[in-house]
Amino acid sequence: MFGLFQRLLPRDHVLMPWLLTAGLVALAFFIRLPLQPVLGGGLAYSAFYPAVILSAYAFGRAPAIAAALVSASLAFWCFVEPVYAWKATPTIFAAFGFFTATCAVAIVVITGLTGALKDVSHQLGRARAVADGHAGLFRELNERMSHHMRLVAGVLALQAKGEPEPQVADGLRRAMERTLLISRVHRELGGRVEGPVDFDAFAAALARAICIAHNAPPERVIVEASGLELGVEEATSLGVALAECLGALFDTGVKEPLKIRFDVQGRRAEVAITETGQGVDGALVSVTSGYLLRAMTEQLGAAVALRADAGGSALVLSMPRPRAAETAVQPSTLH
Repeated sequence: MFGLFQRLLPRDHVLMPWLLTAGLVALAFFIRLPLQPVLGGGLAYSAFYPAVILSAYAFGRAPAIAAALVSASLAFWCFVEPVYAWKATPTIFAAFGFFTATCAVAIVVITGLTGALKDVSHQLGRARAVADGHAGLFRELNERMSHHMRLVAGVLALQAKGEPEPQVADGLRRAMERTLLISRVHRELGGRVEGPVDFDAFAAALARAICIAHNAPPERVIVEASGLELGVEEATSLGVALAECLGALFDTGVKEPLKIRFDVQGRRAEVAITETGQGVDGALVSVTSGYLLRAMTEQLGAAVALRADAGGSALVLSMPRPRAAETAVQPSTLH
């Protein structure tokens, strides 16, 4: 019966609770009807209690009240002896009143509890949404702070390298180490998992963003597949350096396509940016003297060099890799 109602009417139709309530009362009636020869007038109202309770729980107060009134009338007329006749004795009216009062209490209690549960669920959903929003903002704040601290650490390392006073240089290096430590703490507080990063996909997405920022088609930068994986901090720092190189090359007016190649040789990883056009050596030289690029490579313990190979002139970033990263990725040569 319920399946027939659901096929005839949408699940959220306004008549659905009333039709299902009527189905519950009818089911209770047809369960009690065959028992009339055995029970007689006994337990005339008992079969209708489940219909009223289920209606109150599932559909609310109004359908439950209607179910209680209809159930009381059906039991009074059809099952209380003499059946199908008017009865006016005190005992009969007492049983009728007891059923009505019991149904009223059940309806009030059940609908009150379900309403309270709905309110609690609604408030919990709002609180969870607010908590998720705050957690997202907190993670983003930690991520930005950790990125800024890495840049500061690179600048401190560059200053320490060029500082003639040994004590000042030592103080700058200590400040760089503390800055990196605070950056790692912020990353841990942000709940980021320190897993390996697929640098091919990372570099491709970064290159597309830089092309869009410089109003250039995304195909201007081609990333060759290598399977290189880096730690989160390595990928972030190297990504900043790569972005600086690409942005500086676009700013110099380079028109030819750029190719990015990755190579792993022993405990060093190399990133080569190749421009195959003519007269680009001057642009590559100007990029290698950039202050931010020098700071980032200093933080990474990396080296920047110009190299000529079969693919043309290339700007090469070479950085050391931890032993764990070396064992995770097999050496491969793409030059």
